[in-house]
Amino acid sequence: MRLFPQKVSHFGKIKKANRAKVLRKPKDIKAEYPGYLIALDTVERFVQGCKRYIITFEDIYTRFSFAWATTSHASKAAQEFFILCQKVFPYSFNFLHILTDNGSEFKKHFSEELKKLHLTHYHTYPKTPKMNAHIERFNRTIQEEFVDYHTGLLVNPEEFNKKLMDYLVWFNTKRVHCAFKNKLSPVQFMLTLPVVQLIQVQSLPLSINIPQECKSGWPYTPPSFLQFFVLK
Repeated sequence: MRLFPQKVSHFGKIKKANRAKVLRKPKDIKAEYPGYLIALDTVERFVQGCKRYIITFEDIYTRFSFAWATTSHASKAAQEFFILCQKVFPYSFNFLHILTDNGSEFKKHFSEELKKLHLTHYHTYPKTPKMNAHIERFNRTIQEEFVDYHTGLLVNPEEFNKKLMDYLVWFNTKRVHCAFKNKLSPVQFMLTLPVVQLIQVQSLPLSINIPQECKSGWPYTPPSFLQFFVLK
């Protein structure tokens, strides 16, 4: 839907409207600690003639990942998903940089949420998925290991998400990752991080009003699931 009137010259010809410039991903950016660089993306699937969307999240430093299926491709859905990710993330300090593509779901409400939290929103260049390679790899992994075997459940996203939570528990707590030399899972890697480093992250100027306790999970989650994400 067009949100602004078309520009028309005095000859009656329509002028091309220049899009607002967005902040692109810096060439040398590197995740320095948990929450420093967060990547998000969306996987689209067709099920029985209906579109379903799986929004994905990954913390680049720890490889901690999350996903959620929805029927909406709107920015409001992405905003709600991002709020959910903040509750799921095991550490209580704030995110710093967010990396997404140029999809419409990462505009408007999603962008407003990031501005409200004073987070930096980086965009990849069009048609350059390699600029967000970590989340693209997670998208492939979750499709090959879970979605392809449970496609029928996407008709009812609520049922699909219940099964997805079981997979994500295994993915984050037991599945070893190549980034950690195939020896550690994301949560196991988190447990190896020195406490001093995490205290230094919490003391950064941008991390304000930080509660002392770790966040353990998202709403409406069975207690059996939450125990895997509490870092003591």
